[in-house]
Amino acid sequence: MNLQKYLVPLLLLALLTFLLALGWGTNKFLKTSAAVLLSSAKKVELLVNNSNWTEAEKAFQQVEKKWNRICQYWPLLIHHQEMDRIEECLSKLKSYLQHQDNSNTLAEIYTLINYIKHIPENKTLNLQNIF
Repeated sequence: MNLQKYLVPLLLLALLTFLLALGWGTNKFLKTSAAVLLSSAKKVELLVNNSNWTEAEKAFQQVEKKWNRICQYWPLLIHHQEMDRIEECLSKLKSYLQHQDNSNTLAEIYTLINYIKHIPENKTLNLQNIF
């Protein structure tokens, strides 16, 4: 008989624990996948700064492969508009790399890095995001 008295609070506590764990896991996944993309994008940046265009294109292909894996899961967690911005950056970046346009390539890499950094920061639970 005493068990029925504690059943609802225990279920609510279990639900709260589940929701907190889900939020933490989502945040960790976003941070980890964004870090993978950022490291690859920074590698492309370094190669472009050194005018190593063939290696930069190879590194960019790795960025695209990583993005193609990550973009399967991110729509469940973030707004599609943010993903569209990243895909637009990748398209422009590919063209700039093929034409070896140094200034536009670097500008687009910096934009891409900014978009990727923004996603986990935007989804992290803090007072700034609540209010």
